[in-house]
Amino acid sequence: MSNNEALADFQILGSRVNKLLLDTRIINTKGQADISFDFDYNIAEIGEDENQMRGILKFFIKVKAKVKNKLLFTIELEMNGLFAGNPERLSREKFMEMLEINGLITLLHISRSYLISVTAQSGINPPVHIPMINVMKLREMKAKSKED
Repeated sequence: MSNNEALADFQILGSRVNKLLLDTRIINTKGQADISFDFDYNIAEIGEDENQMRGILKFFIKVKAKVKNKLLFTIELEMNGLFAGNPERLSREKFMEMLEINGLITLLHISRSYLISVTAQSGINPPVHIPMINVMKLREMKAKSKED
């Protein structure tokens, strides 16, 4: 069987870090850091020609670490991904759904490994590990916020 026969109708063409802000502070307070995460995403662009549908997804992560109410570090990351779909097999609505689900999961994994690397190299010990998130719940919350 040819590998091309097993290719998915939805593909990532590339990703990039569009924004990274890392602010670390020296504090005299000792103790376990309390880390909080905030996640969001936007579909930035959708385009289509006879061969391919393309979409740009922006994934945003904000991280705050505090030790006894003293700010230790903050991180803001915007990861962009360019995705493509086969217009012969995917409707525009299905492509949008796959962009929000499959694209978001893909960018989450890329962002996770990127933040582990960057924070480790920045002297944050232990490095920041993005927790598993429920992408379906995030998508549901996003839809609800659009309604409000």
